[in-house]
Amino acid sequence: MSDLFPDSNAAWAALIIVFLPLLIIGAGEWEERMRQRDSKFQPTVSIIRIWVVPLLTLWTLARVLLDIKADTILLQLLASAVLLTGATAALTGLRVVVAELADRPHRTGRRPIPRLLLALPRILLIIAVGWFLIAGVWGVDLSAALTALGVTSLVVSFALQDTLSGIASGLTLLVDQPFGTDDWIESGDVEGRVIDVNWRATRIQDRNGDLVVIPNGQLANATIVNYDQPSRFHRVKVPVQIERSAPPTAAIEMLVDAARSTPGVVADPPPFARVIQIADPVVDYEASMWIDDYANAPRVKADFGALVWYLSYRHDVPLPNPAQDLYLFDGAKTAIESKVTSADIGRRITDAPLLADLGGDVIDQLAASGSLDQYKRGEVILTEGGTQRNLLLLAEGQAQLVLRRDSVDDDLNVLDIEVGEVFGVLAEPPRSNRSVLVVALTDCEVVRIPPEGIGRAIALAPDLAAALDQLATTRRRRIERVIRRSAEPSDTTRSGAVRSTTPDELS
Repeated sequence: MSDLFPDSNAAWAALIIVFLPLLIIGAGEWEERMRQRDSKFQPTVSIIRIWVVPLLTLWTLARVLLDIKADTILLQLLASAVLLTGATAALTGLRVVVAELADRPHRTGRRPIPRLLLALPRILLIIAVGWFLIAGVWGVDLSAALTALGVTSLVVSFALQDTLSGIASGLTLLVDQPFGTDDWIESGDVEGRVIDVNWRATRIQDRNGDLVVIPNGQLANATIVNYDQPSRFHRVKVPVQIERSAPPTAAIEMLVDAARSTPGVVADPPPFARVIQIADPVVDYEASMWIDDYANAPRVKADFGALVWYLSYRHDVPLPNPAQDLYLFDGAKTAIESKVTSADIGRRITDAPLLADLGGDVIDQLAASGSLDQYKRGEVILTEGGTQRNLLLLAEGQAQLVLRRDSVDDDLNVLDIEVGEVFGVLAEPPRSNRSVLVVALTDCEVVRIPPEGIGRAIALAPDLAAALDQLATTRRRRIERVIRRSAEPSDTTRSGAVRSTTPDELS
């Protein structure tokens, strides 16, 4: 026994007697724990228990007990098997780790990690294992191979200068990360959302839905505008021309109101407008508004332009006519034909059931002070805290009285407003975390009668005040009923089905 385990081999004896049995038993227990926990690393532990540990045991026994030289074919094959199975187990574990790192941005909202960086550890592991297997286990001298490889690489580098430049540029982009996946960028004539960045090219989907592939070498030498960094806020600038007769204060107020009413425009930072140039016969303005998603920029510009057309009439801020049109203008005739007269407003007032029975003098008083406004579909006609004391009459279109919570898109419908109905925000709206709004469901014409006109009409017909008070009371009760119902537990939690509110229950 002393000949078999001399003093110089005491460490090998301890390895065979103590370490190898503990390693075999520990690998089995480790795999069982991974199986019970349903761990993703169970295949890695299984490879270690089934292949790595037995092969390592055979190599140790052959090397120590049988005293086989390390440079024999048998031990070289066993060492190669141990090295390859260990590398397989390591690659299996790395695959799980890389999958977790690739999925982490979807869970945390962080920027995704480039795929080339995720693949780099596996590439380095394969290179290291291959190098050790050839040079360390089999004893192959790689110096001649490296010399030949260097000469070959020099020739190949001259032949593939553009390709290698693109690869180097791709690595630079992956390390520097001037943009990431899902970022909106602009480079040259290309604008779109980044779909993928790899070692050779960047794939971008433009606004037409087409895929544009740009070599990384071209991007590395180009100017890149990233609309999502360092913040997703982006300023949209829209030039607008307005007739010189309009005061700049009124024109700027109209443009700011249009920007605030445009869907997609954030409230902070607030929109603003400024004069760019005073020319003849127009004044150039620039409206600036902020959005938090650059993809919405074209839609925001289109909606803003449509609202400017509607608000220009209500704010009495005329837009310019095309300068290239030539026509004979009869100012007096055009003014007479385009002006909304008191008679026109009076005919619309008589269409309202609440006001139809008033005397001619009362209707004339209302019509003399009234005006006709145009509203775009989806626009807020009346807001709580705005022009509450005006009397409003829907002349054309359809509107809706709703309750809206700030920054939450869950309007509660109180009632539909049809042509001929009178409406207005209550003088004392119910206390709630929602605002009382009247929203245009279609393009609408609204007759607006100011408080002084209402006062003169009430002086001639006192019964009008009682009718308006009764109308306000009825609307207030409807609003309070909807508020109470919204605060009650929904039928969804009780029976799994949503129960809608009927008109009879609101009345």
